[in-house]
Order: sequence, then C-alpha cells, then structure tokens
Amino acid sequence: MGLLLFLAPAVAAIFTIHCVVAHLRQAAKAKFFGCQTAPLFRPWDVLGVQNFKIEMNGMKTNRLSYAFSDRKKEMSAKVGRDCKTFRIYYPPGETWFYTFDPKNLQAVLATQFQDFQQPAARVGAFEALLGLGIFSANGPKWEHSRALLRPQFMREQIADLGLFETHVKDLLDALPGAVEPGDWTPTFDMQPLLERFTMDTATEFLFGESVHSQKDDSTDTSTLFSKKEMMQFVEAFFKAEKTTAKSLIYGDLFWLTHDRKFKEQCKAVHNFVDTYVQRHWRDGGSDKKPGTGKYVVLDAIVADVKDPQELRSQLLNILLAGSDTISGTLGFLLASLAQYPHIFKKLRKIIIDDFGSFDRPKPITLSRLKNCSYLQWFLNEVLRVYPSVPVNFREAVRDTTLPVGGGSDGTSPVFIPKGHLVAWELWTMHSDPELWGPDADSFNPDRWEGRKFGFEYLPFNAGPRICIGQQFALAEIAYVTVRLLQKFDSIDGSALPKGRLPCDWKLKVLVGGSILLVFPPKSRQLRDEYTSGRWLYNESTRLAERRVVFHVSELKKAVAECLNQPEPEGREILKLAEGGFNRVFQLTMKDGTEVLLAFRIPQQSLKDSL
Repeated sequence: MGLLLFLAPAVAAIFTIHCVVAHLRQAAKAKFFGCQTAPLFRPWDVLGVQNFKIEMNGMKTNRLSYAFSDRKKEMSAKVGRDCKTFRIYYPPGETWFYTFDPKNLQAVLATQFQDFQQPAARVGAFEALLGLGIFSANGPKWEHSRALLRPQFMREQIADLGLFETHVKDLLDALPGAVEPGDWTPTFDMQPLLERFTMDTATEFLFGESVHSQKDDSTDTSTLFSKKEMMQFVEAFFKAEKTTAKSLIYGDLFWLTHDRKFKEQCKAVHNFVDTYVQRHWRDGGSDKKPGTGKYVVLDAIVADVKDPQELRSQLLNILLAGSDTISGTLGFLLASLAQYPHIFKKLRKIIIDDFGSFDRPKPITLSRLKNCSYLQWFLNEVLRVYPSVPVNFREAVRDTTLPVGGGSDGTSPVFIPKGHLVAWELWTMHSDPELWGPDADSFNPDRWEGRKFGFEYLPFNAGPRICIGQQFALAEIAYVTVRLLQKFDSIDGSALPKGRLPCDWKLKVLVGGSILLVFPPKSRQLRDEYTSGRWLYNESTRLAERRVVFHVSELKKAVAECLNQPEPEGREILKLAEGGFNRVFQLTMKDGTEVLLAFRIPQQSLKDSL
C-alpha cells in the first residue's frame, strides 16, 4: 500500500517533468525556425469535450460543414482578422492544427510532403475492410501502390466511354414508373440508385464483370457468382463501409466499432474479391477481357502482384473511390440542376447542340466532353460547393512548420511538433470570399470562365497523393450528365431544401437526408426532330424534303407569345395529320395546355403556324 502511495505522485512528477521538458524543447525549436504561436480555439475546453460534442451534433443534423465554418468565424471575430489557421483541442486533450489557407495546404500536400503522413489511427480504421492500399498506407507501401495503379488510369485506359452506356440505360430503367401513363414519376430518392449505378461501373472496370445491382431480376450475369451472391457482396460492402466511416470518429479507439457483424461483412467482401483474384491467377492476366476487347484493371495488374491479399487490397481501395465518391458527386450534381432551372436549361441546350438528342446522339468522346466548356465549369462548381472528401488531415512525422498562420497578424510560420495533426476542411475554404469573391456562397458555374486551379481548390487533393482516378471520375460524371440531360428536359426538385444542400458525412459526403426528385415521363420526351413516311424509291431525297427540325426553346417562346402567357414547360409533341401541303401536330404543355401547330410546305415561321 505504501509503495502505491509513493508511485502515484512519482509517476505524476515524472509526467509533469516530461511535459515541461517537451514544451521547452518545442519552444526552443519554434524560436529557431522563426515561428510564432497560432491562436487557440476555446482555450477553456482543455479536454476537447465541447468540440467533440459540436462535431457529433453537426453529423447528426447534417450540418457539420457549418460547424467548421462557424469555428473559423468565431476565431476571426476573436483575433480581429480573417483567421485561416488556429489550434484546437480534441479528446483527451490532444492539440490539432486547423488550416484553411492555401499556402499551408501547398506545404502539407506538396512542398513539405515528406514531413507528413496518413495518421496511424486512420490507417488502422481502413485496414480491416480495405487492407493496405493506395488510400490506407504510408511510405514504401503507398509508393508501391501508386506506381502499380497509376498506369491503369492513363488516358487510353479511360477513353472508352462505352463502359458507362449500358449502366446509364439500366439507371434509366430503374427510375420509378409513373402512376398513370404519360405522367411524371412520383417523388423518390435518387441517391440509392446512383450508389448502385457507380457500383456497377466500378466492378466491371475492376473485375471485368459488373454486379448489375440496378437490375431487379435474378438473371445470373457472372461466370463465378449467382445474382444473389453478387447482391450479398454489394450489401456487405455498403454496410462495412458505413462502420468504417463511424470508426474514424473514434480515433485510436477505432477498433471499438469493429464488432462481429462488421467482421463478417468484411469477410464476405474479401471472399468475393478473392474469387476473382484466384481465377485471374489461374487463367493468367491480360490487358483485355477475352472476347470483349474491354480494359480490365485486374487483368492488367495480376501479373505484377504475387501476394493475393495485396491484390485484393489494391482492388478494394479503388472500388471505394470508384463507386462511393462518384455517386456522392452525382447526387449533388442532380440536386443542383433541380435547384437551379436556369442552369439546367442553359446546360441542356449546350449539351443538345454539342452531343445531339438521346435517341440520335452525336459521338461522345473524352476530348469532346473536356472541350464542352460550360459542362466543365458546371462540374467544377459542383465540386467546389460539394467536395466529395471535404475533411482531410495529416500527421507530422518530424518537427516541422506551416508557412503562415502564427503571430498577431497571422503571417509568421507555425511550429508543428512531431506526432501532431494538421487538418483542413474544404467546404469552408471553397466558400472563402477572399479566395472566391463576394458571391462565394452562390452556385455560379460562370465563375470558372478563365479561372485556373490552385491550392484554393482541392476536390481531388494535390501533390504526390493527388487522386489518380480524377480523370476517370470526371469522365464518368460528365458522361452521365450528358446522357441524362439528353433524355430529360427538366427535373422537379421542389421537395429539396433551398440554398446549400445539407451534407451527410461518411467516408465520402452525400446529400443529407434524401435527393427527392421528380422526372418527366421517360417515354414522352420532347423530340427535336420529326421525319415522316417511308418511300419505295428515292427515300433519302423524300425524307430530306419532308423533314421538320424543331428548336424546342424557340417553339415554346412562340407558343408563349401567341397565348400571351409566360413561357410554358413542354411535355410532348404528337403528329395528328399529314397532307400534301401541311403537317399538323399537337404540342402538350406540362400544365395540360394543348396547342395545334400546322406546318406548311415549304415550312413557314413558327408564329404563323400556331
């Protein structure tokens, strides 16, 4: 008993001495580097409990982004200037450094890259599901993963956009049907459909066979698994991913969330991928799937990886990024189009002009998607306002510094001791008026005209760890956008909240709640062309003579002028009659108004035909 009474104060004394010595050492080193202290957020919250509660409440209410932004505003008000870098306590009293300054992020991600790594707790949280791969490893293991996978995302590997077409059509087929023929769809949540769509494309790109999770039928599409087994894999992956996201919140105690059910889900995921790995090792790798000519990642890398567990880990790391982050971005994209009809209308007109209609499309290529300026501006704006991985952090592997943020004016370097974490949150930085102008909180694709990327815009990270699948993701998102806007002339998002959408934070960010949308009838879209009849001879000449091309936006303007009403939303065009000198059509508006159009030969002006 006496020994215990002696040991307790002795341990406390030793710990105190250690802390004092460490503080003095850090102060001396900070002075040597010319550093000054960064401001401290709520210094009275020494254990970080209050900060932890703020973040938990933000996650529950889908307002975590606002919590980060409010912290920056509170710090700025406290120090009397725009405060982009400050310290904050987290349980059990750890000091983190938060920064929203592009200069500091350039240092962490690029110029001082060797001074930082993925935190050990994050690696541990990922490893149970994903293994050690490009997103969950440090040092030589990460370098090896990047060298192995980067060639799989070169331009020639992703240029074949045909990979997406089958799954886009499956997505359209999966949309709920109207209650009555010709009506709009009921209001429904689009997010689950997008998650299954990206899972389908990612599994085909990685394994050569899609899980076809969008299809409700039980038809077996795999040579290795039944449809039921494929769906069990999809459900296990989604559930295990959610648990992994939850475990990140617990830091070093991540393992508390790894219960028996989670371990069973991870095992199901691993067994599924291992089956493909074993088949490809047995058959030998090739760059193309036999008989299809399509590129398959597993075929391309199987010869370079001798460890089956490593091969599984590489594939799962890519599967996570290739499915979840893309589905999240597509969700925000569609919701934004529904929120801003004027942007939808402008983008759709450009897409129809550049890529044709859904049934009569012009070639959609990677270069043509990149050259469609307004489409690219729109994608950039979606990723600015809703970055798919909005929070990130790094651990200092040695004593180092950040270039700015210290001192009363925030211009001095900040000392970062070894083992401390530097975190950043993109939602706040991407909304900084100093970086983006007074309309930073507005959704405005036109802001990107003539603008170049810098470290103030980081939807795909930067530096050596920049996302290797960036071009694949942008190609898939752009392709889906083009095909959906070719198909639909409007989206009803009246059930969505106004302004900036709430965010559900997991491993990636999703629209908080649901993406509640209503689509026009799939089978009754406005046509932009009509060609009548079949001919026994001179068919091409006769069809050209009798071809009518509708400029739908001008057609609606003419209808509005004749009816002396605001421009209506069109629903369908039906041919009623045809004679030797005219054609008669019925244009039905969304509100039920019906207008007859009689086009004479040769075609007269739109206004005179109504």
